[in-house]
Amino acid sequence: MINLQNLKVTVQNADIAPMVLSLTMFETIKGNVRGSMTVLDNMNFMDTFISTSHAPIEIHWQYESYPFTFRFYGDGISGMQINKTGKQYTIHFLSYTTMNAQVKRVNEAFSGRSDQIIKKLFMEINEDQDLAPFSTDTKAVTKGKYIVPNIKGQEALNNVVNSSWDDKKSPLLLYQRLADEGGTRLTSLSDMNDNEFGLYEQNGMIVYKNTFKLKSTITGADEESDGIEARTQIGTVSKFVMDEFNTNFTHKIASGYYGQKVQNISLDETSSDDFPKAELTEIPVTYYKLQNNLFDGDVKSVFSTLCEPDSYLAYNQKRRVFNHRMTAMDTVAVPGLSCGFSIETDSGGSNKSRSKTDTKYIIASIQHRFTMEDGEFAYAQDIGLIRDGTE
Repeated sequence: MINLQNLKVTVQNADIAPMVLSLTMFETIKGNVRGSMTVLDNMNFMDTFISTSHAPIEIHWQYESYPFTFRFYGDGISGMQINKTGKQYTIHFLSYTTMNAQVKRVNEAFSGRSDQIIKKLFMEINEDQDLAPFSTDTKAVTKGKYIVPNIKGQEALNNVVNSSWDDKKSPLLLYQRLADEGGTRLTSLSDMNDNEFGLYEQNGMIVYKNTFKLKSTITGADEESDGIEARTQIGTVSKFVMDEFNTNFTHKIASGYYGQKVQNISLDETSSDDFPKAELTEIPVTYYKLQNNLFDGDVKSVFSTLCEPDSYLAYNQKRRVFNHRMTAMDTVAVPGLSCGFSIETDSGGSNKSRSKTDTKYIIASIQHRFTMEDGEFAYAQDIGLIRDGTE
């Protein structure tokens, strides 16, 4: 196990890292970064922390040659235990963008491509762009107008994201990751699949290269891979756990998971159209959608495309990709690894077992775990992996 260097946890200009027993941060392609830390407090720090709710918490660490800095905001305390050595409790924290999206309301009209609307919405919700940078990796083909009716920012963002896809009919996802140090990305599942992660060592520095594989056995020192040498434990997985592998067939068939026939009823034209099945299936399911124009003239709602066949292809891809979920448990932390990349796996089992697990996956989530061991913080990752279960 490779340890962290220079962990600092700054709250109210004080470094409380010596109080920290464990620290966890979670990132996912479904949302923003959040986390918690368990501390042993013998300095009555809790009283100061509680009196300043949403206090900024800046966490800095270095792992191998990569430094990271991320600013969070306190979101409460739980699990209080009091004993002779002090108070032990867990501090929960969330990102700047999460805090804003859950609190701020939006009452404004937006128009353009879906990715443009999402960016405008995001900037409206997050005024400080230094704390909340935004990047668009994928252009949407969906477009229209959206009048946000005084709802919370998170709900408004979800509404547009869930009705957006790219030219490959791949759904868009809005997420935050540690590697961007607070940045938020808008990316399609297709582009995530093409965004291969890799690393290798050059002049004593680990840099990126499109070759890296999670493995369940430790590679020997004589089996050098891309110059990593002594760091061969990086990416070693304690065990692979299949969270879901093509389960609940009946429910998925009934809900149109594998395909469906779509019938649209147009209220403004009093007509009905049958679309062919979005995908092949032995038991097609018929859905009825009400389609009407919300605006005058040629202006369309950004949600009008939800009645098109492509919307069902995109929607089903988002559901289907989670049909094959696997977690790489207790992985020796990989420098720079974050969700939204694709990566290969090597289960280390027999050829028969490898045929089901050894392939390219999208990194859907990572739980970063820092645990105090013998005076140092050991760094491990639980890596959530997904791929299209129909392959």
